[in-house]
This record gives sequence, structure tokens and C-alpha cells, in this order.
Amino acid sequence: MRSATLKVARFEIMRQLKKPAFWAATLLIPLLIGGIYLISFISSQSVEQNPTIDENTKIAITDAAGILPSDAPYVIDGDKETGKEMVKNGEVDLYFYIPADFAESKKAEFYHISEGLDIFNNDGNILKGILLQNATERVSVLDGLALTGGYEIVDNKMDKNGEAANPLGKAIIPFAFGIVFFMFIALCGNRFLLNVVEEKENRISELILTSVSSKHLIVGKIIALLVLGVVQILALVVPVLILAFINRDNPMIGMMMSTIEFDPVTIILSLLLFMVSVIFYAGTCTFVGSLVSTAKDASSFIGPAIIAMVFPLYFMQMFMVAEPNMAVQIMTYFPFSAPIALMLRSGFGTISVAELCVGILVVAVSAAIVIRLAVTSFQKNAINFSIVKPKFWKK
Repeated sequence: MRSATLKVARFEIMRQLKKPAFWAATLLIPLLIGGIYLISFISSQSVEQNPTIDENTKIAITDAAGILPSDAPYVIDGDKETGKEMVKNGEVDLYFYIPADFAESKKAEFYHISEGLDIFNNDGNILKGILLQNATERVSVLDGLALTGGYEIVDNKMDKNGEAANPLGKAIIPFAFGIVFFMFIALCGNRFLLNVVEEKENRISELILTSVSSKHLIVGKIIALLVLGVVQILALVVPVLILAFINRDNPMIGMMMSTIEFDPVTIILSLLLFMVSVIFYAGTCTFVGSLVSTAKDASSFIGPAIIAMVFPLYFMQMFMVAEPNMAVQIMTYFPFSAPIALMLRSGFGTISVAELCVGILVVAVSAAIVIRLAVTSFQKNAINFSIVKPKFWKK
């Protein structure tokens, strides 16, 4: 019985790999992604990000280099540890530390509480503004640094316990799986949907069911399409990884690689979520394909399911909040929106391991249910060539 499923899967894989359209679609996606990235990069260059101090922002500065006036309201006498404790206790929002060797190291530091993913934080420029303002009153080596901005401010993110935080590094892996999931849908979504419909539309299903059961046929097709999806994803990802390896000395690539936090639990859970999500999506498309008689009808019926899947993206800001509201909770555990919702919350660090495991279980159970429904539906409706009441049981 297992060999019949594998035969179906092998046949579908070889049939698709021999089609030029399969490889044309594989090469088209990277060109589109490259164009979108280029437009986004050009647009980002025109956006100015100059944070300012408002009346609600509380700051403190330890000036070991003696640049600022000692009577300035934000200059404190304490050392770095004192300032970090002030941040931890909520006395100040931002704490800046200017070391005594600032002229040689050209580095200052700032500390703040990091909640969620704040990778675009530019509050370090506040110190640059303060130094620039004071440097205009006198000219020295230190003021020269302040005027030119030729130094680096190290961003030291902290969690609520005062420990070092790396939200961007933790988010890269979950978001990477989310991007691959979208690529999988873009590359394989239409194929999943039409694979069963075309055989019904061409009346091939009548012949196929005489030699193999509907269970082996549907499961074999899903396995084949998942394998083909992996082939296309690898065709896109492997060249990118090769280019990254060749340009590993590039400062931006080196910084990104050093930022990634390879947490085994995060990697395993993200991989499990990706696997059950693509199986659920494949099962949903196959189920819809087994219900309708034409490709046109299939496209109309699958639309609501796809909208439900991407629905969390329209409310992305809600997923950045540490305490999720009721709407976020519903989207997290509703089977159709759960894959994207779980990936977003995992990336933003707003979900616990236990909640993530429950969400993965919900998607996995839903995937098993839709595959079972697809098998039953195809068995009962394989020769139903008009869009009438689908049959799920025998009279």
C-alpha cells in the first residue's frame, strides 16, 4: 500500500521536473524579489530618521571624558553600572556612557529597555545632537569628534531583568521561515490547487481510480508537490547562500551573520511550524480542488482561505505588543491564520514556547483533518463534473 503512494509521488515529481514552465517559474521569483528589494532600498535612502528628545523622555549621561558641563541636568556622577541600574529600575528611559578614552576609541554606549523587536532604534543619535550642540561653544579634539560624528555608539539592548537582549538575532530565524513559507505559497499554490482539478476536468480521474485508491492518489500528490516545492525553494536559496559565502568579508553580511542567534529550540519549533503549515496549505488546496469541477471555480473558492492566511499581516503592529489582545489570540489559534500569526509572534518575541507548541499542534491537527477531507471528497466526487452538492457520504 505504501508503494502505491510512492509510485504516485514519483510519477508526479518526474512529470513536473520535465516541464519548462516549472523552471521558468523558479527563475521568475528571484527577479521579482530583487526588483522589490531594489525599490525598497532606494526608497529607504530618502527617509530621514532624526530622533529628538521630547518632554517625556528621561535621559542620563555619564561623561567620563569631561566633554559636557558638569551642571547639565542630564549628567550624573555615577558610573556605568549606576546608569544601567537606573534604566533597569525605570528612573530613566535612556542612559548614555561616554568613556574616558572617547578620543581614542571613538565609541560611546547607550542602554535602554528593549521590548519586542526594535531593530530600527536610532536613539543613539540623541547623544550626537547633545555633543554637537555643546561642541559649538569650544573647539578641541573631543569637540571635533562631536562635530564630525566620527565615532560609533554601541547599542546595548537590555531585557527587563537587566540582561543583554538580542531581539533582532532571535527574530531572523522565525522570519526567515516565514519568508520561505510565502515563497512556497507563491511557487506552489497554484499547482496544489489545480493538480486535482485538471484530472477531474480531463476525466482522467476515472481511469486513475481503477488502479490506485483515492487515499494513495491524494497523499502521493501532496508528497510530490511538497518535494517539488522544496526543489524550487532550494533553487532560490542555495545561490543566495553561495553569494553570501563568497562575500562573507562584506561588513554588512558579517554583521548580519554575527547577529543571528542560533537557538536550538527556536530552530526546531520554527521548522516544525513551517512543515505543518505547508502541509495544511497543501491539504486545503487539494480539498478545494476535490470539491469543484473546473480550474476557474477552484480559484474562486480558494480565495477566502488565502485571505485568512495573510490576514495577520494587515494587523502587524498588534503582534509587536508584548501583551497580545483578544484579536491576536484568535488569529494565533484559528487554523487558517495561525501559521502567519505564530511566525510573527515568534519573530517579535511575544509568544512563549508553550503557546507556540499549542499553536503548532492546532495547525498539525487541522492539516490532518483537511487531508482526510480531501481524500474522502475526492473519492466521492471524482466523477462529479458539475458544481453541485459535494458528496461526503454514501446514501
